Amino acid sequence: MVMVLRTGTLALFELDSEAEDLPGGVRRWPVHWDDLLVYGTESGSDHPCGVYRLGLSGAGRQAVQHAVPVDTKISLCGEPVYPLPVCGWSIPFSPTTDRACPDCIHLAVIS
Repeated sequence: MVMVLRTGTLALFELDSEAEDLPGGVRRWPVHWDDLLVYGTESGSDHPCGVYRLGLSGAGRQAVQHAVPVDTKISLCGEPVYPLPVCGWSIPFSPTTDRACPDCIHLAVIS
């Protein structure tokens, strides 16, 4: 994390890779605090749900986070969702977030 922005509502992150390896060649990304869940500094995901991308149903702070197979707009639980692609890559689904869909968590873990 490089700095805190907008009176503490955003964190500015800087990625370590070379510019040509970064999504859209962009090194720094603003991320809303509500979207962060940090357990440590290790890279990558060892969780079996890491193969799914994040998709949302609903809006704003009431949005539910769903596990979505790559290149689809239907979550594992069957809910139509809108994915969050960012310059060619997507945010991975995290089963530990407060707003994660319980059905998607169950289906992602058993698959």
